[in-house]
Amino acid sequence: MSALRSYLKVRIKGLVRTWTEEWATYFILAPVMIGAVFLLGRRIFHDFASKIGAVQSIAISQETLLQGVLAVLSLKIFFNFLPLSKRLYPTEQSLTIDDLLPIRPETRYVMFYIEQLIRDFPFFLFALFAVLFFDKPDLIGWVFTFWLFFPGMEIGLTILWNHLHPPSRAELLLALFILLWLIWFLPIESMGWWLDFAAPFLVTVGFWGFGRWRYSDVSGVEQLLLESQSRGNLFNRIGRWLPESVRPLVVRDFQLTLRNFAPLFWRNLAIAFILVAAVVLRGNIPAAVFCAGAVYFLSATASTLFALQRPYRAMDYILPLAVERIWRGKVLYAVFLSLPIPWLVWAVEMIVRPLSSTQGFSLLFQLVLVGLAVSALTGGTVCEGDQKPALHYIIAGFLSLLATLFIAVFHPLLFVLVFPVLGNLRGSAITRLENEEAA
Repeated sequence: MSALRSYLKVRIKGLVRTWTEEWATYFILAPVMIGAVFLLGRRIFHDFASKIGAVQSIAISQETLLQGVLAVLSLKIFFNFLPLSKRLYPTEQSLTIDDLLPIRPETRYVMFYIEQLIRDFPFFLFALFAVLFFDKPDLIGWVFTFWLFFPGMEIGLTILWNHLHPPSRAELLLALFILLWLIWFLPIESMGWWLDFAAPFLVTVGFWGFGRWRYSDVSGVEQLLLESQSRGNLFNRIGRWLPESVRPLVVRDFQLTLRNFAPLFWRNLAIAFILVAAVVLRGNIPAAVFCAGAVYFLSATASTLFALQRPYRAMDYILPLAVERIWRGKVLYAVFLSLPIPWLVWAVEMIVRPLSSTQGFSLLFQLVLVGLAVSALTGGTVCEGDQKPALHYIIAGFLSLLATLFIAVFHPLLFVLVFPVLGNLRGSAITRLENEEAA
């Protein structure tokens, strides 16, 4: 217990240090902007927009909501499988001094569990926000329960699967599609029965196997991680569509993304994928809302990538490039990364709810404009958060919500308002980058 107490003291001191340095962000700016997004969004979508006929009142059945929750959890498990394996096992890439200390496996498991709870806290806040936004306060207890016990299931599944047979990316993708198919076609009562059985089983296996299989399976997991690394050649062809002035920067960012330089990309991709798939079950919610959410999460990868590149920024400054091109490269990176999302949302919508050619083109036009606006604003605000992803998410989320409301609720031609906003962001980004270069 002394090791656990020491670990908790270190974690608490780290949190207190972070909150002390960024108290204005976490305790003033974040509550104000998140509260504004929440109250403004609810007011417009539930009251104003439904009254003028721009959108219908939002209504989601309990069964649909539970299916969506299970799908989100499934995507989190499978997209987070390789990053979790990398942190869970003491491989050459993740071996720390803690693994060399004489700490009991039970204590080490509790420490890892607490760390996983902290990492999953943003998911808890996002789920809590969604539950309150859609007027489902009776589900707050379920959200808290999932957040508290889901890490045990995730750890158990990862340890068990790696012990039996470390899966390749293709096997993970196949298992994901099978599970999503079961969630869609099986009755929700049957899924609940299987979940009641699987949850305690996986938690028990995770606790029991953490101290027994964690070291014995290291070689297999390390081989799995080496085989899963991509060389990033997929995005080389995208260069022909980019301006020559920023082409090398954008292609480099795409290659770094596929090489797991920004691990949160897979989490963002999972959220974007489930939002696209959720169009099937959208009910009366406008498709533009799902498109904006998916584009926002996927293009927010630019913030994490930009922050991680800060120690290496001198390599960009020594090149004969204007600092404005660094900012423009991140904007184009966010736009091109999320470019397929509006088309996927439109395709799903047309398959599930066929429209006439005129209505279909109008919907596609609206979705493309929403996607471009949200991705450009998300990429354009990377310097506004002082290269702190949490602050950037708040600012970009607020601007993305306003852009979605103006384009989807009022009129698509209001998309032109994005350009003066980007011009202002451009000037601010140049000033910040020049100050960083001088420092």
